[in-house]
Amino acid sequence: MLLKDWMRTAEIDDAVLAERIGDISIFGVRKLRFRQRGPSIRVAARIEEISGGMVRAADLEPIKPARAFAEAAS
Repeated sequence: MLLKDWMRTAEIDDAVLAERIGDISIFGVRKLRFRQRGPSIRVAARIEEISGGMVRAADLEPIKPARAFAEAAS
């Protein structure tokens, strides 16, 4: 399950999750929620623990931007 979906279901906002994880900012949680960056191993483990296994490390992988047409053609 994606982090943003779990957070919506569990009715948890960025600030609450950041506090539960510890050593991560609200902005850092937001980046994870929108898959703009990946977590450290510790943060991934904490999220899996907090979510009861609903959000796994593989669900936290960042979205890779599409390559530009010029790059794809070369």
